[in-house]
Amino acid sequence: MSPRVKHLLTIFAIIFLLGFISLGSFVLGMAFHANFYTGTQPDNLTTALTAFSSSGEIHQAPNFNVADIPPEFSTFWEAWIFLNEEFYGEIPADDERVYGAIRGMVTSFGDQHTSFIDPVRAAIMSENIQGSFEGIGATIRMDEAGRLIIADPMPDRPAFKAGLRPGDIIVEIDDQTVEGLSLFEAVLEIRGPANSSVTLTILREDEPEPLEFTVMRAKIELEVVESKMVGDTIGYVRLTQFSGGAAEKLTEAIEDLFEQGAEALVFDLRSNPGGLLSEAVNVGSLFVNSGTITIERLRGGEEKVFTAKRGYQVATDTPLVILVNSGSASASEIVAGAMQDLDRATVIGQQTFGKGSVQLPHTLSDGSELRVTIAEWLTPAGRQIHQQGIAPDIEVELTSEDIENERDPQLEQALEFLKGE
Repeated sequence: MSPRVKHLLTIFAIIFLLGFISLGSFVLGMAFHANFYTGTQPDNLTTALTAFSSSGEIHQAPNFNVADIPPEFSTFWEAWIFLNEEFYGEIPADDERVYGAIRGMVTSFGDQHTSFIDPVRAAIMSENIQGSFEGIGATIRMDEAGRLIIADPMPDRPAFKAGLRPGDIIVEIDDQTVEGLSLFEAVLEIRGPANSSVTLTILREDEPEPLEFTVMRAKIELEVVESKMVGDTIGYVRLTQFSGGAAEKLTEAIEDLFEQGAEALVFDLRSNPGGLLSEAVNVGSLFVNSGTITIERLRGGEEKVFTAKRGYQVATDTPLVILVNSGSASASEIVAGAMQDLDRATVIGQQTFGKGSVQLPHTLSDGSELRVTIAEWLTPAGRQIHQQGIAPDIEVELTSEDIENERDPQLEQALEFLKGE
């Protein structure tokens, strides 16, 4: 990947190594077949825009009109022919060249979350969605230079236990360079079945040489909601993901804390990668009687406003602190940002991830997948979440040493703040 192309990649893309939910599919068929490329360009490009089939037959993409091909496509056609006829060495398979071309096109849009996934990786992703997730338990992001960076190795998970730390730069996965891989593809290389291992070569600040870490993958199991009393009158509740039914489970936990004497709440969204938009709205509705939870801005500037839902309110007047860190993303940022803008809660911790865009997945005719960013989320006050994140009202760092020594200065700060209310 050239420096110029790398520069086009936007800052902070999240992909939490716990999997994600497919939103739907749309079939497109566009591929190339080198059998037709014999040194002369055909009169039109119909033969170039075809879908592969197991029988070797050529099927033109449905509803495809050759007249829709942009003139710029002829340049690609010329490059294909010259490479096919003149390259000294082994010529990659047809599909690999097509996938490479698609990746390059997708990269030129400058959005890390608009991504292409080849059929093999797409199939693996689908299997992981349908079943339980197995991996290393960490969040990674990609910076402006296209570097893969460990954002948040979760405590007590394989990545953290192996010694990986926030800020580590991944340069190789199992001795294969990550250069040229999209964020999705890199994540899928790292993921794998429990009890198998993956070796990551990383660069670390203040370390003169690359370091290698072999991480044993495991089944990552997280309770969606965890709760306990952390003082005579302070309840603690943690949400690990915005999966279906999250608001209902939170309601049960909060009501139980009230029965135990809680008069104030700490709501922990640290390392929560997000999930369903509907659950973000539902969860935000637990704490406010009315008001905007988030704004979805579509292509062209059209906006859709999501407001608090009636019937969800459970703790609208209770003093509230929300904990966040660099692994808090997407739906977590929606809720934290909304509670800030509505003056409903004090946010404590570290700057959040900055994932505020919406992707629509399309399954292509050969099983590959294209994810297209179609909108972004804003806070009620119109603040941009994507690439910005949510800045805490009170910033408190949580270091690796704190975790290793079972210290939690962020929670301690939350308790001190609520006791002083």
